[in-house]
Amino acid sequence: MISEKQVKLINKIVSKETFKYTGEIIQGVDQPADIDYKFTITGHRKMMSVGEYYDYLLLKVVITDVHDPVSKLIFTPEPTDTGKTVARMFESKLYRFYSSLNQEIQDYLMYFNDSGEKFIRTTIDDLTFDFQTPEDNSKLNLENNKKSRIFATNVLESKMSRISKIAVRTTVKDIVNVLKEETSGTFYLSNKDSDVYSFTNLPFDYSVELVIEIDNNLDGFQIDGNFVSDEDVIEVIARYNPKTLRKNFYNIIGELNDVVAHELEHGFQYITEGMEYQEPPTESFGYYTQPHEIDAQRVGFRRVAKLRKLPFSGVVKDWFEDHKDIHGLTDDEVKKVIHIIINGK
Repeated sequence: MISEKQVKLINKIVSKETFKYTGEIIQGVDQPADIDYKFTITGHRKMMSVGEYYDYLLLKVVITDVHDPVSKLIFTPEPTDTGKTVARMFESKLYRFYSSLNQEIQDYLMYFNDSGEKFIRTTIDDLTFDFQTPEDNSKLNLENNKKSRIFATNVLESKMSRISKIAVRTTVKDIVNVLKEETSGTFYLSNKDSDVYSFTNLPFDYSVELVIEIDNNLDGFQIDGNFVSDEDVIEVIARYNPKTLRKNFYNIIGELNDVVAHELEHGFQYITEGMEYQEPPTESFGYYTQPHEIDAQRVGFRRVAKLRKLPFSGVVKDWFEDHKDIHGLTDDEVKKVIHIIINGK
């Protein structure tokens, strides 16, 4: 791990530098990127990789200019409906860009490593735009910078969640269609004419094993999920009382969006980040505060917040209030977990 003294030195050095990224911006597009950026180290966090926890340096990246046509199309779209639509099309495809940019900075920081460790690990924790523009066009530039900051927020959120909205929406729709039949049993779901769900902007395929249980004594419904890493399967267990199924569909759909998004995030952790399965802590607080579990909870709750146009913090708090029978946390533990999910520490 780079020492705190080295971090201060690095930040002092890089504050005077503007770096250039010329790698891939969109997978499959031959046009290389030409992006100017600056970065600083803002702290560190314990994160899991390949089944173990490591210290990751947190990076704040500021893109100061873009020169190639593809980057301009994505990050400085034309202020028209067509321009905005094209830019949004690429938002969910920028994972490769974030990964490559992070790796480039990580490689650069190896020159400052005085700890004797072989690797330095970094993660982009914040990304914004600050395009430098001529003063004689200040009003227009102010508006463009405002739009760029808004777009930066969108693409950063896309990076944070990484999930395909279409994947979540399609999977939830298929599960709901089975639930509407009001039949118990085990069902295997996938894309039509395929054994798996496959989406162009999702870097892995998966299938769904849906277990439906009818309980006439249940007050409402229960939804749970699990990602089986060695089979790339999302397990969804739905238990409900048929007498109240119809009136609960709104809440069931919200819960399914949370669960599917949550488990797809675990899919990314296993398949693209090399995380390996470990027996989870037996006590609730240890389970809910695992870094990979915190990340997946954020993704699921963020999906519900966007779907219902509700504040993210409110969705988090409501879930822990409504699911006391599931999480088994004390009131103090709930406050601590909610704080970590919302604030990151």
